[in-house]
Amino acid sequence: MTATEANAFIQEKIPLARAMGLEVLSADADAVEVRIPLGTNANDKGTLFAGASYSGLVLAGWTLAMNRAFASGFEKPWAAVVDAHVHYAKAIAEEVVARAAFAEAPNLVPGARNWAKVRVTVGEKLAFEGAYAVGVRH
Repeated sequence: MTATEANAFIQEKIPLARAMGLEVLSADADAVEVRIPLGTNANDKGTLFAGASYSGLVLAGWTLAMNRAFASGFEKPWAAVVDAHVHYAKAIAEEVVARAAFAEAPNLVPGARNWAKVRVTVGEKLAFEGAYAVGVRH
């Protein structure tokens, strides 16, 4: 999916992405960049709410896993985060661009048990590592 297609897809499939104002800026089968605005996702201290940043990072990884599934020929793919770890190094007081890439290149095969390990970063301020199960809906 292109960034435009990925943005439309995530906005349609994940209502939280719409509510957060999340925007897919770039997307291909190897990397995804998303924008997480501060305004709708700020806490009482004026910094990015940890829950919002976590959700944005999970969605960036999900979009990457789905994009790879489509690129691998999956007709009706699904992806679900099954393990996730996040490290908050600094408070963030501005909108962010999160970059998702694979921690190791997945070999996705329709009908097989597939795993995609993803790393999402916001510079040195925020890091997420997650494992996604990827499959095909029947």
